[in-house]
Amino acid sequence: MMNQIAQMFALQQKLNDETNGKIWTEGATKEGRQIAWLRCIYMEAAEALDSFNWKHWKDIEAAPDLDNAKVELVDIWHFIMSEAIHFGDTKFAEVYGDNQPEKEPNPELMVEILEKIVAAAASANVDKSQNALYEITGLFFQALASMAMDVPELYRRYLVKNQLNTFRQNNGYKDGTYTKIWDAVEDNVVAVNIMDEHPDLSADEFYKKLENAYKALA
Repeated sequence: MMNQIAQMFALQQKLNDETNGKIWTEGATKEGRQIAWLRCIYMEAAEALDSFNWKHWKDIEAAPDLDNAKVELVDIWHFIMSEAIHFGDTKFAEVYGDNQPEKEPNPELMVEILEKIVAAAASANVDKSQNALYEITGLFFQALASMAMDVPELYRRYLVKNQLNTFRQNNGYKDGTYTKIWDAVEDNVVAVNIMDEHPDLSADEFYKKLENAYKALA
C-alpha cells in the first residue's frame, strides 16, 4: 500500500486530469487557460494569514481561527502537489511522512512561516525558479507542525476535500444540477462528519459513503 503522501499525489493527479484535462501538466487547461500554481500557493498562504489577528486596528481581542488556518493549509497542499506534478517530481515530499507536530498550535510561528511561503512562492513565480518548490514544501511542513498537525491529519482533511470535489464534479456541479445542501446541512459538513466517524476510510470507501448519503436525499 502506498504511503499517505504518495496516495495524496495520486489523488491530486487524478482530480487535475479530470478537471483540467491531461494537458494540464504542460501548464494549461484543456480550454487553453494558463495555470499558475505558484501564484495559487502564495494567494492561499496570504488568505491563511487572515486566520490570525494581525490587524492592529481591528478585532484586537479576537482569537485566531485555527480551524480555518488548517483548511487553508490543505488548499496550499493541493497547489504544492500540483506544481510538483507539473515540475515532474512527485517523490521528494515523501521524506516528510514522519513529520513531527508541535504538541500545541503556535500561531506566532505559523504567521512567520506563512509569510516566508508567500515570499518564496511569489519570487519563484516571477523568476520561474523550479528549485524553490523544495523550499516551499519544507516551509509547508514546518507550518503543518506549527499547527500541531501530522501527516495522517493532513491526509484525512485532504481526502475529504479531494473526494467531495470529485463527487461534486460527477454529480452535476458544473451544470447546476448538484444539490449542495443535504438535509439542511452543507455537503462539506456532511463530508467532515463522515470522516470523523470513519477516520480510516480509503478514498474509494469514503466516496461510497458520500454516494449513499446523497442517494438518501432522493
